Amino acid sequence: MNEEIKEEIFNKDDELIDPITDQNNEEIIDESLEQTTDPLLLAQKEAKENWDKVLRLQAEIENLRKRTFKDIENASRGSIERVIQEILPVLDSFELGVKVDTSTKEGVETFIEGQTSTFKLLKSVLEKLSIETIDPKDMQYDPSFHEVIMMVEDKNVKPGYITEVIQKGYRLQQRLLRPARVIVSSDVKKK
Repeated sequence: MNEEIKEEIFNKDDELIDPITDQNNEEIIDESLEQTTDPLLLAQKEAKENWDKVLRLQAEIENLRKRTFKDIENASRGSIERVIQEILPVLDSFELGVKVDTSTKEGVETFIEGQTSTFKLLKSVLEKLSIETIDPKDMQYDPSFHEVIMMVEDKNVKPGYITEVIQKGYRLQQRLLRPARVIVSSDVKKK
């Protein structure tokens, strides 16, 4: 060790400046050192206290991160469970529909009634989940909500307006889940 460094490590009375460690390697500052006015000892004490604070804050941040991750996971799981609980009656209705004997006229009528009821049930589930249907018939084409499948010439409809909806679109609040697939009128070509 360099002589200058040795002098910095030992104070005037040749005592170690570094705090004494116990059997668990935890630093213990001797009571006599706490009452000293030596700036180096005071700085070491403050450094130790600050290091303890840093370690505690790091542990607290790690615990907060784990807790937040667990909360998000539980919230996600809870949301999925809520959706499944809403969909199960629709599934039950489909199962009943499959069991209907469609070999008779009454069976076919019962099946159609059941399908209509199941459709209404599914629409109410979507409504409960805040899922909005996009049915843009006779509206102006908007690329934010519509996907053009085909362009047709139609003298009765202004160019750029939707003439037919092939598949309805859906959105959850302001987020588009699926665009409506549409046929849009184009300019009528003069012959």
